[in-house]
Amino acid sequence: MVHDIRTITDDELPAWTAAVSTGFFRTTGDAGAELRRAWMELDRTWGAFDGAEIAATARSFPTSMTVPGGNGIDVSALTAVTTTSTHRRRGLASRLVHADLVAAKERGEIASVLIAAEWPIYGRFGFGPSTESQRAVIDARAGRLREPIAGSVEFIERAVAREIVPPVYDGHRVRYVGEIQRLPHFWDLELGVVVDPAWPAPKAGFFVRATDGDGASGLVSYSYEDKEKGRVPASEVTVNFMFAPNPTVEALLWQHLLALDLVATITVGEMPADSVLPWLLTDGRHVQFQHRSDFHWLRPLDVPKMLTSRAFHASGSVVLEIIDSLGFTGGRYALDATPSGATCVATTASADLTMGVAACGSLYLGGHRLRTLAAAGLIDVHSQGAADVLDSLLHSPTAPFSATWF
Repeated sequence: MVHDIRTITDDELPAWTAAVSTGFFRTTGDAGAELRRAWMELDRTWGAFDGAEIAATARSFPTSMTVPGGNGIDVSALTAVTTTSTHRRRGLASRLVHADLVAAKERGEIASVLIAAEWPIYGRFGFGPSTESQRAVIDARAGRLREPIAGSVEFIERAVAREIVPPVYDGHRVRYVGEIQRLPHFWDLELGVVVDPAWPAPKAGFFVRATDGDGASGLVSYSYEDKEKGRVPASEVTVNFMFAPNPTVEALLWQHLLALDLVATITVGEMPADSVLPWLLTDGRHVQFQHRSDFHWLRPLDVPKMLTSRAFHASGSVVLEIIDSLGFTGGRYALDATPSGATCVATTASADLTMGVAACGSLYLGGHRLRTLAAAGLIDVHSQGAADVLDSLLHSPTAPFSATWF
Protein backbone atom coordinates (compact mmCIF):
# COMPACT_ATOMS: atom_id res chain seq x y z
CA MET A 1 0.00 0.00 0.00
CA VAL A 2 1.23 3.51 -0.82
CA HIS A 3 1.38 5.74 2.25
CA ASP A 4 0.99 9.50 2.06
CA ILE A 5 3.99 11.36 3.50
CA ARG A 6 3.19 14.98 4.32
CA THR A 7 3.13 17.63 7.02
CA ILE A 8 0.08 17.67 9.23
CA THR A 9 -2.73 20.17 9.59
CA ASP A 10 -3.81 21.83 12.83
CA ASP A 11 -6.78 19.53 13.35
CA GLU A 12 -4.51 16.48 12.93
CA LEU A 13 -2.26 17.43 15.85
CA PRO A 14 -4.14 15.30 18.46
CA ALA A 15 -3.96 12.22 16.21
CA TRP A 16 -0.27 12.92 15.51
CA THR A 17 0.41 13.26 19.26
CA ALA A 18 -1.36 9.96 19.91
CA ALA A 19 0.71 8.31 17.18
CA VAL A 20 3.92 9.55 18.82
CA SER A 21 2.74 8.14 22.17
CA THR A 22 2.00 4.77 20.59
CA GLY A 23 5.31 4.75 18.73
CA PHE A 24 7.18 5.33 22.00
CA PHE A 25 5.01 2.76 23.84
CA ARG A 26 3.41 5.37 26.07
CA THR A 27 -0.24 5.00 27.01
CA THR A 28 -0.92 8.74 27.18
CA GLY A 29 -2.73 8.98 23.84
CA ASP A 30 -3.21 12.56 22.65
CA ALA A 31 -2.50 14.10 26.07
CA GLY A 32 -0.37 17.18 25.64
CA ALA A 33 -1.58 18.01 22.14
CA GLU A 34 -3.05 21.35 23.18
CA LEU A 35 0.11 22.25 25.07
CA ARG A 36 2.24 21.51 22.01
CA ARG A 37 0.00 23.52 19.72
CA ALA A 38 1.51 26.75 21.04
CA TRP A 39 5.08 25.98 19.95
CA MET A 40 5.11 23.22 17.35
CA GLU A 41 5.70 24.28 13.75
CA LEU A 42 3.21 22.29 11.71
CA ASP A 43 5.10 22.85 8.47
CA ARG A 44 7.95 20.87 10.09
CA THR A 45 5.70 18.18 11.62
CA TRP A 46 5.42 15.05 9.47
CA GLY A 47 3.13 12.08 9.33
CA ALA A 48 2.94 8.90 7.29
CA PHE A 49 -0.74 8.30 6.63
CA ASP A 50 -2.41 4.93 6.10
CA GLY A 51 -5.75 6.27 5.01
CA ALA A 52 -6.80 8.54 7.88
CA GLU A 53 -4.47 6.80 10.37
CA ILE A 54 -1.07 8.30 11.20
CA ALA A 55 1.26 5.29 11.23
CA ALA A 56 4.64 7.05 11.59
CA THR A 57 5.83 10.47 12.74
CA ALA A 58 8.71 12.92 12.71
CA ARG A 59 9.19 16.60 13.34
CA SER A 60 11.98 19.14 13.49
CA PHE A 61 12.61 22.60 14.85
CA PRO A 62 15.14 25.29 13.99
CA THR A 63 18.01 25.96 16.35
CA SER A 64 21.57 27.23 16.49
CA MET A 65 24.49 24.95 17.33
CA THR A 66 27.77 26.23 18.78
CA VAL A 67 30.80 25.37 16.64
CA PRO A 68 34.54 25.74 17.29
CA GLY A 69 35.29 29.43 17.76
CA GLY A 70 31.98 30.16 19.51
CA ASN A 71 29.85 30.98 16.47
CA GLY A 72 26.47 29.37 15.94
CA ILE A 73 25.26 27.68 12.77
CA ASP A 74 21.63 27.21 11.75
CA VAL A 75 20.64 23.57 12.04
CA SER A 76 17.47 21.52 11.99
CA ALA A 77 16.87 19.42 15.11
CA LEU A 78 15.03 16.21 14.16
CA THR A 79 12.96 14.42 16.80
CA ALA A 80 9.82 12.33 17.44
CA VAL A 81 10.75 9.78 14.76
CA THR A 82 8.39 6.88 15.43
CA THR A 83 6.65 4.06 13.62
CA THR A 84 3.77 2.12 15.15
CA SER A 85 4.53 -1.57 15.55
CA THR A 86 1.78 -2.50 13.08
CA HIS A 87 3.54 -0.63 10.27
CA ARG A 88 7.22 -1.46 10.71
CA ARG A 89 9.54 -2.56 7.92
CA ARG A 90 7.71 -0.53 5.29
CA GLY A 91 10.29 2.25 4.99
CA LEU A 92 8.04 4.87 6.55
CA ALA A 93 10.63 6.33 8.93
CA SER A 94 13.16 6.46 6.09
CA ARG A 95 10.76 8.45 3.94
CA LEU A 96 9.96 10.82 6.80
CA VAL A 97 13.61 11.46 7.64
CA HIS A 98 14.44 12.03 3.99
CA ALA A 99 11.51 14.42 3.57
CA ASP A 100 12.65 16.49 6.54
CA LEU A 101 16.24 16.59 5.27
CA VAL A 102 15.02 17.80 1.87
CA ALA A 103 12.97 20.53 3.56
CA ALA A 104 15.90 21.54 5.79
CA LYS A 105 18.17 21.85 2.76
CA GLU A 106 15.58 23.99 0.97
CA ARG A 107 15.30 26.27 4.01
CA GLY A 108 19.05 26.85 3.98
CA GLU A 109 19.82 25.00 7.22
CA ILE A 110 23.34 23.69 6.78
CA ALA A 111 23.07 20.61 9.01
CA SER A 112 20.60 18.41 10.84
CA VAL A 113 21.06 17.08 14.36
CA LEU A 114 19.30 14.33 16.31
CA ILE A 115 19.60 11.97 19.27
CA ALA A 116 19.83 8.41 17.99
CA ALA A 117 17.74 5.84 19.85
CA GLU A 118 19.92 3.11 18.31
CA TRP A 119 23.38 3.42 16.75
CA PRO A 120 22.76 1.49 13.47
CA ILE A 121 19.69 3.44 12.35
CA TYR A 122 20.84 6.87 11.26
CA GLY A 123 24.21 6.35 9.61
CA ARG A 124 22.47 5.41 6.37
CA PHE A 125 20.92 8.89 6.32
CA GLY A 126 24.34 10.53 6.70
CA PHE A 127 24.26 11.21 10.44
CA GLY A 128 27.44 10.63 12.45
CA PRO A 129 27.94 10.75 16.24
CA SER A 130 29.36 14.18 17.07
CA THR A 131 29.06 14.81 20.82
CA GLU A 132 29.57 12.61 23.86
CA SER A 133 28.17 12.65 27.36
CA GLN A 134 28.80 10.73 30.55
CA ARG A 135 27.22 10.18 33.95
CA ALA A 136 29.10 11.08 37.12
CA VAL A 137 28.67 9.87 40.70
CA ILE A 138 30.54 11.93 43.29
CA ASP A 139 31.43 10.84 46.82
CA ALA A 140 30.11 13.90 48.64
CA ARG A 141 31.47 12.83 52.02
CA ALA A 142 35.07 12.79 50.83
CA GLY A 143 35.07 15.07 47.79
CA ARG A 144 36.49 18.52 48.50
CA LEU A 145 37.82 21.28 46.33
CA ARG A 146 41.58 21.85 46.40
CA GLU A 147 41.09 25.54 47.11
CA PRO A 148 38.13 27.65 48.24
CA ILE A 149 36.47 29.63 45.47
CA ALA A 150 35.59 33.27 46.10
CA GLY A 151 32.10 34.35 45.17
CA SER A 152 28.53 34.17 46.38
CA VAL A 153 25.77 31.57 46.25
CA GLU A 154 22.09 31.98 47.02
CA PHE A 155 18.89 29.97 46.89
CA ILE A 156 16.33 31.44 44.52
CA GLU A 157 12.67 30.75 43.80
CA ARG A 158 11.48 28.94 40.69
CA ALA A 159 10.09 32.18 39.21
CA VAL A 160 13.48 33.88 39.55
CA ALA A 161 15.23 30.83 38.09
CA ARG A 162 12.86 30.90 35.11
CA GLU A 163 13.68 34.56 34.54
CA ILE A 164 17.47 34.21 34.64
CA VAL A 165 18.00 30.77 33.11
CA PRO A 166 17.90 31.87 29.42
CA PRO A 167 20.85 34.31 29.68
CA VAL A 168 22.72 31.97 32.05
CA TYR A 169 22.26 29.13 29.58
CA ASP A 170 23.47 31.32 26.72
CA GLY A 171 26.78 31.70 28.57
CA HIS A 172 26.97 27.92 28.97
CA ARG A 173 26.02 27.35 25.32
CA VAL A 174 28.83 29.52 23.96
CA ARG A 175 31.29 27.69 26.22
CA TYR A 176 30.49 24.23 24.84
CA VAL A 177 30.99 23.25 21.21
CA GLY A 178 27.98 21.20 20.11
CA GLU A 179 25.45 22.75 22.47
CA ILE A 180 22.23 24.01 20.91
CA GLN A 181 19.93 26.94 21.54
CA ARG A 182 16.82 26.22 23.57
CA LEU A 183 13.41 27.66 22.75
CA PRO A 184 11.33 29.25 25.56
CA HIS A 185 9.02 26.26 26.05
CA PHE A 186 12.08 24.13 26.93
CA TRP A 187 12.50 26.17 30.10
CA ASP A 188 8.84 26.07 31.09
CA LEU A 189 8.97 22.27 30.90
CA GLU A 190 12.45 21.92 32.45
CA LEU A 191 11.59 24.04 35.48
CA GLY A 192 8.11 22.61 35.92
CA VAL A 193 6.37 25.91 35.17
CA VAL A 194 4.29 23.92 32.68
CA VAL A 195 3.72 20.17 32.96
CA ASP A 196 3.29 18.03 29.86
CA PRO A 197 0.70 15.38 30.75
CA ALA A 198 2.38 12.95 28.34
CA TRP A 199 5.63 12.99 30.33
CA PRO A 200 6.51 12.56 34.03
CA ALA A 201 6.61 15.86 35.89
CA PRO A 202 10.14 17.06 36.74
CA LYS A 203 11.32 16.36 40.26
CA ALA A 204 10.79 19.10 42.80
CA GLY A 205 14.10 20.64 43.69
CA PHE A 206 16.18 23.60 44.68
CA PHE A 207 17.62 26.38 42.53
CA VAL A 208 20.94 27.96 43.45
CA ARG A 209 22.61 30.91 41.74
CA ALA A 210 26.38 31.38 41.99
CA THR A 211 28.14 34.64 41.10
CA ASP A 212 31.87 35.19 40.76
CA GLY A 213 33.85 38.36 41.50
CA ASP A 214 33.29 39.67 37.98
CA GLY A 215 29.52 39.36 38.21
CA ALA A 216 29.19 36.28 36.00
CA SER A 217 26.40 33.98 37.19
CA GLY A 218 25.63 30.28 36.95
CA LEU A 219 22.67 28.18 38.00
CA VAL A 220 22.19 24.68 39.35
CA SER A 221 18.96 22.80 39.96
CA TYR A 222 19.03 19.72 42.17
CA SER A 223 16.71 17.38 44.03
CA TYR A 224 17.34 15.77 47.41
CA GLU A 225 16.37 12.29 48.59
CA ASP A 226 16.61 11.65 52.33
CA LYS A 227 18.33 8.32 53.10
CA GLU A 228 20.31 6.70 55.88
CA LYS A 229 22.17 3.44 56.48
CA GLY A 230 22.27 2.16 60.02
CA ARG A 231 21.44 5.61 61.40
CA VAL A 232 24.25 7.11 59.34
CA PRO A 233 23.06 9.86 56.97
CA ALA A 234 23.38 8.71 53.35
CA SER A 235 21.19 11.10 51.42
CA GLU A 236 21.45 11.48 47.66
CA VAL A 237 21.44 14.60 45.52
CA THR A 238 20.60 14.48 41.82
CA VAL A 239 21.67 17.42 39.69
CA ASN A 240 18.89 18.24 37.26
CA PHE A 241 20.98 20.81 35.39
CA MET A 242 24.06 22.94 35.89
CA PHE A 243 24.94 25.91 33.68
CA ALA A 244 28.01 28.05 34.12
CA PRO A 245 29.66 30.55 31.76
CA ASN A 246 33.20 29.82 32.99
CA PRO A 247 35.18 27.36 35.16
CA THR A 248 35.17 29.65 38.21
CA VAL A 249 31.39 29.82 38.39
CA GLU A 250 31.20 26.06 37.80
CA ALA A 251 33.61 25.53 40.71
CA LEU A 252 31.44 27.77 42.91
CA LEU A 253 28.43 25.60 42.17
CA TRP A 254 30.39 22.45 42.98
CA GLN A 255 31.64 24.03 46.19
CA HIS A 256 28.03 24.53 47.25
CA LEU A 257 26.98 20.98 46.37
CA LEU A 258 29.94 19.34 48.11
CA ALA A 259 29.23 21.27 51.31
CA LEU A 260 25.63 20.03 51.66
CA ASP A 261 24.99 18.32 54.99
CA LEU A 262 23.87 14.67 55.25
CA VAL A 263 24.67 13.93 51.60
CA ALA A 264 26.61 10.79 50.64
CA THR A 265 26.44 10.91 46.83
CA ILE A 266 25.82 13.45 44.10
CA THR A 267 24.73 12.17 40.69
CA VAL A 268 24.89 14.13 37.45
CA GLY A 269 23.25 12.66 34.36
CA GLU A 270 25.16 14.59 31.68
CA MET A 271 28.73 15.81 31.89
CA PRO A 272 31.32 16.53 29.18
CA ALA A 273 33.93 13.92 28.34
CA ASP A 274 36.68 16.33 29.47
CA SER A 275 34.96 17.47 32.67
CA VAL A 276 37.12 19.68 34.87
CA LEU A 277 35.59 18.34 38.09
CA PRO A 278 38.20 15.68 39.03
CA TRP A 279 40.95 18.28 38.65
CA LEU A 280 39.18 20.64 41.04
CA LEU A 281 39.23 18.09 43.87
CA THR A 282 41.92 17.09 46.34
CA ASP A 283 41.36 13.53 45.10
CA GLY A 284 39.90 13.12 41.61
CA ARG A 285 38.99 9.49 42.33
CA HIS A 286 36.04 10.69 44.35
CA VAL A 287 34.40 11.29 40.95
CA GLN A 288 33.40 8.11 39.17
CA PHE A 289 32.36 8.48 35.53
CA GLN A 290 29.95 5.97 34.02
CA HIS A 291 28.16 5.29 30.74
CA ARG A 292 30.20 7.50 28.45
CA SER A 293 28.37 7.39 25.16
CA ASP A 294 27.45 9.18 21.95
CA PHE A 295 24.71 11.78 22.30
CA HIS A 296 23.98 14.20 19.44
CA TRP A 297 24.46 13.02 15.86
CA LEU A 298 25.18 15.49 13.07
CA ARG A 299 24.21 15.33 9.39
CA PRO A 300 25.99 17.83 7.09
CA LEU A 301 23.77 19.44 4.45
CA ASP A 302 26.24 22.03 3.16
CA VAL A 303 29.87 21.06 3.78
CA PRO A 304 31.47 24.28 2.43
CA LYS A 305 29.27 26.53 4.58
CA MET A 306 29.83 24.35 7.63
CA LEU A 307 33.61 24.42 7.28
CA THR A 308 33.77 28.16 6.67
CA SER A 309 31.48 28.85 9.66
CA ARG A 310 33.80 27.34 12.28
CA ALA A 311 37.16 28.51 13.55
CA PHE A 312 40.49 26.73 13.08
CA HIS A 313 43.43 26.87 15.47
CA ALA A 314 46.00 26.03 12.78
CA SER A 315 46.65 26.68 9.11
CA GLY A 316 46.59 24.23 6.24
CA SER A 317 45.10 23.23 2.91
CA VAL A 318 43.54 19.94 1.90
CA VAL A 319 41.26 18.52 -0.79
CA LEU A 320 38.53 16.25 0.49
CA GLU A 321 35.90 14.25 -1.34
CA ILE A 322 32.54 13.79 0.38
CA ILE A 323 30.37 10.84 -0.63
CA ASP A 324 26.69 11.58 -0.05
CA SER A 325 24.34 8.92 -1.37
CA LEU A 326 21.34 11.19 -0.77
CA GLY A 327 22.82 13.95 -2.90
CA PHE A 328 22.68 16.89 -0.49
CA THR A 329 26.33 17.90 -0.21
CA GLY A 330 28.55 15.38 -1.98
CA GLY A 331 31.49 16.62 -4.00
CA ARG A 332 35.16 17.44 -3.98
CA TYR A 333 36.19 20.51 -1.99
CA ALA A 334 39.39 22.45 -1.47
CA LEU A 335 39.66 23.68 2.11
CA ASP A 336 42.13 26.45 2.88
CA ALA A 337 42.04 27.27 6.59
CA THR A 338 43.85 29.71 8.86
CA PRO A 339 43.09 31.01 12.38
CA SER A 340 41.70 34.17 10.77
CA GLY A 341 39.24 32.38 8.47
CA ALA A 342 38.73 29.70 5.85
CA THR A 343 37.57 29.14 2.30
CA CYS A 344 36.04 25.92 0.97
CA VAL A 345 35.18 25.66 -2.71
CA ALA A 346 34.41 22.94 -5.24
CA THR A 347 37.48 21.71 -7.12
CA THR A 348 38.59 19.21 -9.73
CA ALA A 349 41.97 18.66 -8.05
CA SER A 350 42.81 15.16 -6.86
CA ALA A 351 41.38 14.34 -3.45
CA ASP A 352 43.69 13.88 -0.48
CA LEU A 353 40.96 12.04 1.44
CA THR A 354 37.62 10.44 0.68
CA MET A 355 34.94 10.05 3.34
CA GLY A 356 31.22 9.51 3.67
CA VAL A 357 29.09 12.41 4.80
CA ALA A 358 28.43 10.67 8.15
CA ALA A 359 32.17 10.59 8.89
CA CYS A 360 32.30 14.28 8.03
CA GLY A 361 29.53 14.88 10.57
CA SER A 362 31.52 13.04 13.25
CA LEU A 363 34.69 15.02 12.54
CA TYR A 364 33.16 18.47 12.19
CA LEU A 365 32.97 19.53 15.85
CA GLY A 366 36.46 18.22 16.54
CA GLY A 367 35.76 15.64 19.21
CA HIS A 368 36.62 12.57 17.12
CA ARG A 369 40.02 12.21 15.49
CA LEU A 370 40.42 11.67 11.79
CA ARG A 371 43.13 9.08 12.42
CA THR A 372 40.65 7.02 14.47
CA LEU A 373 37.98 7.00 11.77
CA ALA A 374 40.61 6.22 9.12
CA ALA A 375 41.87 3.29 11.20
CA ALA A 376 38.28 2.02 11.36
CA GLY A 377 38.03 2.12 7.57
CA LEU A 378 35.59 5.03 7.46
CA ILE A 379 37.99 7.36 5.62
CA ASP A 380 40.20 6.57 2.63
CA VAL A 381 43.50 8.42 2.97
CA HIS A 382 45.28 9.18 -0.32
CA SER A 383 47.89 11.49 1.25
CA GLN A 384 49.01 10.83 4.81
CA GLY A 385 50.49 14.31 5.08
CA ALA A 386 47.18 15.90 4.12
CA ALA A 387 45.35 13.62 6.54
CA ASP A 388 47.59 14.80 9.36
CA VAL A 389 46.92 18.40 8.35
CA LEU A 390 43.13 17.94 8.36
CA ASP A 391 43.28 16.04 11.66
CA SER A 392 45.09 19.00 13.22
CA LEU A 393 42.76 21.55 11.62
CA LEU A 394 39.54 19.92 12.80
CA HIS A 395 40.56 18.97 16.32
CA SER A 396 38.80 20.96 19.05
CA PRO A 397 40.65 21.94 22.25
CA THR A 398 37.49 21.11 24.22
CA ALA A 399 35.30 18.03 23.93
CA PRO A 400 32.02 18.67 22.09
CA PHE A 401 29.17 18.46 24.59
CA SER A 402 25.46 19.06 24.84
CA ALA A 403 23.17 18.58 27.81
CA THR A 404 20.02 19.13 25.74
CA TRP A 405 17.52 16.34 25.23
CA PHE A 406 14.89 16.88 22.57
